[in-house]
Amino acid sequence: MGSARGGRVRAGALACIAAVVALAAVGCGGSTVTPETIYLTPPPGPVTPLPSGVTPAPSVGLPTPVIDSVVVSSNAPDNHWTVTFKKPVVSGIADAALTKMNDAIAAQVNDLIGAFTKQNLPAVAPGQAPSTLEGDFSIALDSPTLVSLRFTVLTYVAGAANPVGQPASINFVVSSGATVNLTDLLTDPTTALSTFATQAHAALASTLGADLTWSGSAPSMSFFDKAWAMTPGGLEFTWAQGDLASQAAGMPTATLPWAGLKSIIKPTSPAGEFVK
Repeated sequence: MGSARGGRVRAGALACIAAVVALAAVGCGGSTVTPETIYLTPPPGPVTPLPSGVTPAPSVGLPTPVIDSVVVSSNAPDNHWTVTFKKPVVSGIADAALTKMNDAIAAQVNDLIGAFTKQNLPAVAPGQAPSTLEGDFSIALDSPTLVSLRFTVLTYVAGAANPVGQPASINFVVSSGATVNLTDLLTDPTTALSTFATQAHAALASTLGADLTWSGSAPSMSFFDKAWAMTPGGLEFTWAQGDLASQAAGMPTATLPWAGLKSIIKPTSPAGEFVK
């Protein structure tokens, strides 16, 4: 009887194994069991080498110029005038463009200093301060494509009641180092002159009120191109102290938003990026 029971146990075990094998076979056939899905990523295709002598394009953006400063100072041989100028110095970009920009800045600063020192400045009376020039700069725009720098020149002539402020500026295309002229931005300078005058007068009237002495007439583009800068918010113009308002108003500034200048800004000009 024990022999019969052992036979039945072995038979049952064999039946279970057979059942498992049967289920596996069914699963492979796909009739009742869903097989596991395995996704395979195909290997990358062959890389085509660049032609000999071709350098791959850089994957990073263009650098933004670094703008530092150096102080330039000088005195007249007899000390009847003194000059101190904080001059901007550009670095961090390609050498060719860098040289052009720094040379143009140096020339601009020398012109501003020369306009003062070459005057017939008065001799210094005993106990009197000499004539002085103090120059400085600020950054209106510094981007990988454009640089706009403002200059402020404060001059005092010996014996005068007060110093007088005068603005200047310089603008560059970073890639080439080329200096940008105001007319380079414009589709039609004649139309632009009228637009500038209308918008600048409205902006100055808003900030200066009754202190504004300018009627709004601009006979030529030279009225605007002495001190202008590209800024993220618009085209900025600045005038010398006393030119458009009282001395107390300082150097008046008007920024004309880019949105209002679309019709006069040449899309292919350096300022085209602001009016797209």
